[in-house]
Amino acid sequence: MLARSGVPAADRDDVLQECLIGAVVAVREGRYRPEPGLPPRRVLQRWLIGIAGHQARKYHEKAYRRREVAVPDPRACIAGRERVPSPHGKVEARALLELLWEVHPRERGVLILVGVGEQVSDIARSLGMPVATAFSRLRRGRRRLAAVLKRWRRFRSAAVVSRG
Repeated sequence: MLARSGVPAADRDDVLQECLIGAVVAVREGRYRPEPGLPPRRVLQRWLIGIAGHQARKYHEKAYRRREVAVPDPRACIAGRERVPSPHGKVEARALLELLWEVHPRERGVLILVGVGEQVSDIARSLGMPVATAFSRLRRGRRRLAAVLKRWRRFRSAAVVSRG
């Protein structure tokens, strides 16, 4: 279950431990109440799979809060041979990507496809619209995103000034 849920192999033991702790706590609190008449082994298996799914979701929800930086050789960072990327860059990148949701869905689709390297004519053909419409949506999407980013920069700079 944990392998299919996208939990990295290095973290599966920790998530499995959380599953077992959750199961023990639930049994102690009386939250494990199998229906009579059903095969106990099958009921327990389904219940544990449910806990594993819940813990896997919890793991992914907390992933953005982790401050761990994966590097191939941590000793190189200590010795100063390798520069460690700042976790703040990832957090800001995620915040900026979330700002795309403020762009209208029709415009956002064209904007994202152009961002990954698609040609506007190909986008128009695949979405079944005239090329001029695709260009209009791209232009409006860029304008809206620029306004959102400008607002975000003002907010960010105000937050830095108030902290400093």
